[in-house]
Amino acid sequence: MKKIVIQLVLFWGISLCAVGQGTTPLHVTFFGSSVCWGTGAANNHGYAWQFFHSGAIDTLNYKYFNASTGGDNTLKVEKENRLTQKLFPTRPDIVVIGLSLGNEGILSPKDNNGREQILEQYRSRLLALTDSLSRMGMDPVIVNCYANDHFTEAHYEITQRMNRIINTWPYPSVNVLGTVDDGTGKWVEGYVRDPLHPNTAGHAEMSYAIVPSLFEAIRAGKKIPTYDWHRSYAMVQNVGKADKPLQLDVPGTLHSFTLSFRFKDTGEGSVAGFTSGSQSHVLGVSGSSLRYKSLSKNLPSTPDTWTHVVLSHSYANQKTTLFVNGELVGSVQEQLAPTQVYFGGTAPKIALKDVTLHRSALNDSEALDLYNRKFIQSSLEYYNPLTAPVTGSTLGNEAQSLSTLKIANGVKLEHQRVDF
Repeated sequence: MKKIVIQLVLFWGISLCAVGQGTTPLHVTFFGSSVCWGTGAANNHGYAWQFFHSGAIDTLNYKYFNASTGGDNTLKVEKENRLTQKLFPTRPDIVVIGLSLGNEGILSPKDNNGREQILEQYRSRLLALTDSLSRMGMDPVIVNCYANDHFTEAHYEITQRMNRIINTWPYPSVNVLGTVDDGTGKWVEGYVRDPLHPNTAGHAEMSYAIVPSLFEAIRAGKKIPTYDWHRSYAMVQNVGKADKPLQLDVPGTLHSFTLSFRFKDTGEGSVAGFTSGSQSHVLGVSGSSLRYKSLSKNLPSTPDTWTHVVLSHSYANQKTTLFVNGELVGSVQEQLAPTQVYFGGTAPKIALKDVTLHRSALNDSEALDLYNRKFIQSSLEYYNPLTAPVTGSTLGNEAQSLSTLKIANGVKLEHQRVDF
């Protein structure tokens, strides 16, 4: 990263000077409110501190700072001059923004119109702040909106909507809601310190949603991925009968996660899965059904019809949920921590595309978004649309991550070109 000195009039009208840091070590500053600071965790060692001290990141190449202030929102950041007084003195290269709808005032309005105004205030000002930091040569990362024990169904809906909006912005983001959300927008029992803050365990779950190689990927110049609309795909031929044809060794700790893909034209056998502990957990085709443990969904009668699969696991809720073509199939109770994830399986062949792994549990609306090709880049560990020919023994990764899929011996990927 080049050293830069740029003077810019920020969105609230103050002319400031920012100096970019040299290439090593890069300064990573977490800049938000009390949860970002670590409130609720022992010794205030919250998700930011835990991520940096978990071994997930090379602390020789990255230096940790936390310039967060309890109670801050987009208005206070401006009014109290948080940038000049707290952020800029850390000379950040990467700024992780961790503000919330709760502090923005989303709980105050008594009607939908009032909540919509708070949402628009948060959306417009957060985007303006992020754009400003980017123009000054810093790389912003946004921590998405998270749980709050005072949330009603209306607050939960607007929180999910804001997170979906953030997914359309050209900045990486972190889906912490999908690690500690009980399904109603509140903290999962056992992971909460008080209505506004998670406890140490809750902060840990949030930290696992940060892609371990995100900062390395930013440093390498990888950009936000977008959905590849090309209709080509890969036919995976498992001539060597490998158990895990396309395998990803999970970096760091993975608790909550979501794997998703589209498939067609396959036979009986496993089509995807993962290893947690010493046990293998399998998505497979049996007869005319797709199955995951006690869950099953009938497949299309014509083998040339694509089926979209989302398997979402919430570690804190001890629940894995299956969605097929955007529709809920059901859930099973279990708690998993995968060390390997794979696509393809013992079926002799399978047509695949849109392979993804997220480091967070996606909810109903997000599963439907994926089915409808609305891209979700928050906490995206791996993405390959499989629309291009494959060479070599690994599959590249279009996400802002350095993870790769290894192609097992005896497995061939045949490019199936389909023109627009």
